[in-house]
Amino acid sequence: MVRTKVEIKRIEDKAKRHTTFTKRRQGLFKKAKELTKRCDAQAAVITFSLAGNIFAFGHPSVDDVVNRYIAATSAADVDEETVKKGKDAAIETKDDEETRSFEVQLKDMSMEEVEELNVALMEMKKKVVDRINGIISSSKDEDLGLP
Repeated sequence: MVRTKVEIKRIEDKAKRHTTFTKRRQGLFKKAKELTKRCDAQAAVITFSLAGNIFAFGHPSVDDVVNRYIAATSAADVDEETVKKGKDAAIETKDDEETRSFEVQLKDMSMEEVEELNVALMEMKKKVVDRINGIISSSKDEDLGLP
C-alpha cells in the first residue's frame, strides 16, 4: 500500500478544516508525549484554533516548560547587559560545559541597586513574553496564509 503525498494548502471547507485541526492537534500532542517519554525531555506544545480556543500539552507542565524557557532566555539577556556595562553589576556568571548559572549577591547591594536589578529583570521578562507573542502571531499568520 502506497501513501499518496497530500498537498499542503489551506482547507477551504470550514467543517473539514475543524476536523483536520482536531485530528492533527491530537496527533501532535501524541508525538510530543512520545518524545517526552522516550527521550526524558521536557516539551510544551500550544495551539490556538481559529475560534481562539487554546489547546496545550506540556510535560511536566506547560507552565514549567515556558518558565524554564523564559528563565533561560532572560539569563542570556542578563549576561549580554552585564558585559555591556563592563560587569559593574553584582551579577557573576559561572560557565560549565553543561550548565550556566547566575549568582546575584543581594547582600552586597544597596536597596537602590536591588530595585534597579528588579526593574531590569522585569524588562527582560517583558521582552521574552513579547518575543513569544511575536512568534505565536507570526506562526498564526503563516498558517492562515495572511501577509
